[in-house]
Amino acid sequence: MNTFFLIVLGQIVSLFGNAALRFALPLYLLRQTGSAALYGGITALAMLPALAGMLTGGALADRCRKARLMALLDLVTAGISAAAAAGLPHLPLLPLVLTVLGSLYAIQGLYQPVVRACLPLLLNGTQLLRGNAVIQLVDTVDELLGPLLGAVLLEHLGIRGLLVLCGCCFALSAGIELCLCIPQDVPSDTRLSVRSLCTDLRESAQFLTGQAAVLRLAAAMAAVNLLEVPALTVGVPVLVVQTLQKSDASLGLVQAVLSAGGILGGVLAGTVFVRHPIRSGTPLLLALSGVCAALGLTLRVPTLQFGSILVLGAVFMAVAALFNVWFFAQLQVLVPQAQLGKTTACLSVLACLTQPIGQAAYGSAFQHWAAHPADVLLAAGVLSALVLWLLQTRRTA
Repeated sequence: MNTFFLIVLGQIVSLFGNAALRFALPLYLLRQTGSAALYGGITALAMLPALAGMLTGGALADRCRKARLMALLDLVTAGISAAAAAGLPHLPLLPLVLTVLGSLYAIQGLYQPVVRACLPLLLNGTQLLRGNAVIQLVDTVDELLGPLLGAVLLEHLGIRGLLVLCGCCFALSAGIELCLCIPQDVPSDTRLSVRSLCTDLRESAQFLTGQAAVLRLAAAMAAVNLLEVPALTVGVPVLVVQTLQKSDASLGLVQAVLSAGGILGGVLAGTVFVRHPIRSGTPLLLALSGVCAALGLTLRVPTLQFGSILVLGAVFMAVAALFNVWFFAQLQVLVPQAQLGKTTACLSVLACLTQPIGQAAYGSAFQHWAAHPADVLLAAGVLSALVLWLLQTRRTA
């Protein structure tokens, strides 16, 4: 249990630094350039390395010493943060932010599977269930507090000071992980190579070829990531910082409230789906479209603007969390256990490929219609509802 405690402590420190920088760097770029299109494009491009991290993280966790790998990832992140802080006054801002963001997303994608792979070596039975719950809670809380504290620290320390502080967090986490003593933490006989990764991907693709129901699930998630989620993830910072001209701390508060909505949705999923199981995720997707449209309408009333972002944004994240839980529950039913890990990773990447496209598109939309951001959200709600209706009609035809 002492080793598990050290893993949790290292994760708290590391994920906080990662979440704070992933929030602060795009915000700093938005304030320096004033370009919503650039903000959306940068966040979209930075997510691409995360997709590669998702695919390779599981393979690394199975084939490498986990404690050393976690420490190495944190040391690399600490070095990147220190280098960015030193180079910020001299290097071009755009490529610097893109490089650091891409690294943070990639390392996060690699880091989490390694942490998960440690737990069966340390815990068993009910302890393993509780351990997974603790790891999930730490991840959620860091995603909640990282933006909030990151915004406050950005105002007081500046971007260079925040980079140095987060670099210290990563170094501290690496030091903790170097002290870990994980039983049976040795590489497996299978060597890590490009060929082994390609073999896993080929097996997953062959399995998915005849699985129409699974592919429909992936298409639904892809539609959410293209039409609905980016409308909020790009729109909220633009609305708070540019349209309402609020402070960085106010944006951090909004992001924290949205994360709290996601936590609430995850908690509700454990009770709602048990008492009222649903076969189709379409009602949840239409609810997301409705929330987007409702936010577009309420933003037309000046006195309701900030409050509507808080309330409807939290509702959106709660419904999105409900859909996410339903999505993976359906996968667990449809996909055989032997194929579940590789297939889930493959489907997650396929579904997430549309999110960068949506982020770039909404960034351009908010830039082009900067005087009418409410219209962008209203159009997003109407368009996504129309697309979902067409998909459902085609499915039942």
